[in-house]
Amino acid sequence: MASFNEYQGYAKLPGRNLCEGLVRLDFNGQLNVASEPNSSKLEGFSLRMLVSGKNAGDDRTEISITLTPEQWLDLVDAMKAEFESVQEARKSFDR
Repeated sequence: MASFNEYQGYAKLPGRNLCEGLVRLDFNGQLNVASEPNSSKLEGFSLRMLVSGKNAGDDRTEISITLTPEQWLDLVDAMKAEFESVQEARKSFDR
């Protein structure tokens, strides 16, 4: 089942005006379901960003990547590390 989230953002395509607005972020797991018991496996994750708007080109501009489970976990770890780094920088301004 895909997860649907919308965030403020933009898309800039060559030769087109900047399209600002809501960017939808969808992500979902991809399973390889086998007919034999205990042989199904997680293949990876799909991560898609979709932008709607009059300057986005077609009706919907889409970017999609597929990540292995390891790449997905690495991405989550990298986002957590960046969050912690920014929190430390913020704290230095509060002193």
